[in-house]
Amino acid sequence: MVQIYKIINKNIKNYTLERTIANVSYGYLNLSVNDKIVHYFEELTKKKNIFYINNLEDCKKYIKDIHQEFIKKKINVIGLDIEGYKIGRYGIVSILQICLSDVYIFDLYKCDNNYLIIKYIKNLLENEEIIKVLHDCREDCSILYNQYNIKLNNVFDCQVAYNLFLKKTKKEQYQISYDDLLYKYLFLNNNNKIYFHKCISIDPKIYLERPISKELMHYAIQDVLYLKPLMLALVDKLESVSKDISLMEKKEKSQAGANAEVSAEVSTEAGTNNSLKLNYFKNSIIKDVINHSKKYINYQYLNIFIKNEKELQKGTIIEGMVVSCNNLNIYVKLNLNKKG
Repeated sequence: MVQIYKIINKNIKNYTLERTIANVSYGYLNLSVNDKIVHYFEELTKKKNIFYINNLEDCKKYIKDIHQEFIKKKINVIGLDIEGYKIGRYGIVSILQICLSDVYIFDLYKCDNNYLIIKYIKNLLENEEIIKVLHDCREDCSILYNQYNIKLNNVFDCQVAYNLFLKKTKKEQYQISYDDLLYKYLFLNNNNKIYFHKCISIDPKIYLERPISKELMHYAIQDVLYLKPLMLALVDKLESVSKDISLMEKKEKSQAGANAEVSAEVSTEAGTNNSLKLNYFKNSIIKDVINHSKKYINYQYLNIFIKNEKELQKGTIIEGMVVSCNNLNIYVKLNLNKKG
């Protein structure tokens, strides 16, 4: 059975004389969006359907619809997220959310033919022409690979993109949370965060219960809905800082002589060729983030030789990926049940 939720949006108004707040409404949420960043939400101003899919027949239909949308609308970017129990190598997937023009929720925990449904989803997620936008994809990649042999590729990781921005601006890098990144660049507050974490702390397996509560479903939808707007905002930030660095490098080269001639050349290039180079420049930034995101994807292979953690002995050498550190401790991800 497919449950369809109609998502109705209000028109966004822009005024040139003063800065305004635009309301974007879709079903369970009513956003106040600053007009400075409202263009990132253009897709959310259209009607959206949310499809809940838990059988093979519907899975085949909607996977086919997704592929048709790629062909007709030339869309090659999807938002992707997973909810479940202890997401990671040994965890359990409850639902997998995909966001395009509509939102598709695949129930992998309570579906009628798990093996074949996974086969169709695998073909979609391993399509190298599709950009998959996630935030901190490491545990998601690990559970998909180790549980279903799905190898994600062409991933744009928002956390990786933010760290590239920090690196380019010569600031200290850290692993920012999804909620903090949404607030930083899209001015969005996750109002369901406190409720969600409270539910998880009380019952870690709450996403395995059926039916999934309306509040938890809304949280899952919200997680995937903002990924593409966040990607666009991050690309713009990286583009801006890259252009600043490029201009600084050109200015340094001009110190050798012919200062006036070189600066005139830069000004002309920025004015006449900017629109022609814009798409190329953005695409190169996206490719750079995708390339750097491969290290997060490769987390799925970390400590893969360890089959039984109970047999680990003192002195065994294991690998870890650094999450954070301070003067006293280093915290790492191990791709195991244990954390270090």
